[in-house]
Amino acid sequence: MLENQSLPHFLMKSIDKTPNKVYLQFEEQRVTYEELYHRITRAAAGLYELGIQKGDKVCIMLHNNPEYLDVWFALSFMGAIAVPLNVHLKGEGLQYIVSHSDCKLMIVDKEFVPQIASCLPFIKREIGIVVYGNNENAITMGDGKERSVIGLNDVLHTNYHYLPNESVSSSSINSILYTSGTTGLPKGVMLSHSAYVNSAKSFATYMVGANSQDILFTALPLFHINAQAHTVLGAISSNATVALGKRFSASRFWDEIRSHGATIFNSLGSMIPILCKQPEKETDYENPARVTACAATPKEFWKPFEERFGVRIVEGYGLTETTGFCVTNPLNANKPPSIGKPYSYVETKVVNEEGNEVRTGETGEIFIRALQGQTFMEGYYKMPDKTEEAMEGGWFHTGDRGYQDEEGYLYFCDRIKQCIRRRGENISSWEIEKVVNNHPKVLESAAIGVPSEVGEEDVKLYVIVKQGEMLSHEEIIDWCQERMAYFMVPRYVQFSEDFPKTATERIQKFRLQEEGIGTAWDREQAGYVIKRTS
Repeated sequence: MLENQSLPHFLMKSIDKTPNKVYLQFEEQRVTYEELYHRITRAAAGLYELGIQKGDKVCIMLHNNPEYLDVWFALSFMGAIAVPLNVHLKGEGLQYIVSHSDCKLMIVDKEFVPQIASCLPFIKREIGIVVYGNNENAITMGDGKERSVIGLNDVLHTNYHYLPNESVSSSSINSILYTSGTTGLPKGVMLSHSAYVNSAKSFATYMVGANSQDILFTALPLFHINAQAHTVLGAISSNATVALGKRFSASRFWDEIRSHGATIFNSLGSMIPILCKQPEKETDYENPARVTACAATPKEFWKPFEERFGVRIVEGYGLTETTGFCVTNPLNANKPPSIGKPYSYVETKVVNEEGNEVRTGETGEIFIRALQGQTFMEGYYKMPDKTEEAMEGGWFHTGDRGYQDEEGYLYFCDRIKQCIRRRGENISSWEIEKVVNNHPKVLESAAIGVPSEVGEEDVKLYVIVKQGEMLSHEEIIDWCQERMAYFMVPRYVQFSEDFPKTATERIQKFRLQEEGIGTAWDREQAGYVIKRTS
């Protein structure tokens, strides 16, 4: 049964139960549950001295570190609202979120001061600045004016303590997370205290079966819902330990898992394929991890990963709007390549363009709704029309295309807006990428639609070749022609060194589409003829 409670109440139960247990491992640093409490109350007191009160918004732009968690938890104790920022933001994208969020204060890493300095002069309100790793009392803005700043260490190490605000309720907004913006302007997803708590409990219980002896590792960024709700809070729900990495590194990943003694970790997007494509070592199987919670993992990597590393994959599905995972494969009933079944308090359906539910096995848009409790978003901040559009009919419209089988398992196919329309055929970019990524010389690929001179679209394929390998355009087309329908075979091929990505490792295809056809190799101009089967 779901339990609606505030984050401070949720956290205090674990602190009271196991005060001397290590809650956080970061590099060589260890923080117990009781020490975490004192860090939080001091941080809250420091923020209070800066004028932060219940309902105020505070932007956080920090790398993964313990201080990030001190601030995030402190804001929840106060009833203030955290606005975690993607550390890769800059320019107009950063300016838009800082302005739209109505934040009263920004807490930023010294590294990001130039980005902040360039955008703040264009925002028509006063915003306080706290800098981590900085000894200066002022910084120069983009307009040449100096702005006074405060060091984060001074805020965190006050001699006072701030006790949890009793007026903070389970329905109070805890954080506003701006979507990564793969299409259009970012939207601020408002998540309540209770939504976080229920997501954490469900993840720990149903998806990974966590217990107090587990150590949950994440190298995913703390500005993302996965690290927040599933690792940081998932550990608390089980009185377990969090092991925090600075960032994902394929070459260092297993060394970090071993050094922390991590038993559970989360992975997204291309992480599993990238780990599989690392050079094999005799020690690959020798690690303490037993399960990884995944999303968007290509099915062809499930078995090789499990056999090579001895770690069980549990695939799930969720969005920021659903406070992370809300659909998951049962621990003892994995069914590759499905994304699983909805949690007991979640209902899903697949509908066609007219909004009618389709038959089993037919594709359509995935709709989701919560049947009880405060579990999904409260809406998009200052965007009532977008909220109404997304929640039309009481169902959240995911924008994802998929289908359901006779056993109730869901399958993800593609983002609807990333479906390519070519000469009357709907082409899944995911299906193309799945084939291309299986090529032994390919590290990663991305398929998009570009304008065709005869109307609709042609397929353009971006390819990243594995280090040390050589691959020609013709080889790629040969590979595709043998493994997919003729109308799916890309017309354009472009080799790349990397892809623009979101914090969740999703390729930002809108940025690739901005390039258009560009200088890509064209198989039609090259005289390459696709053979059609009768």
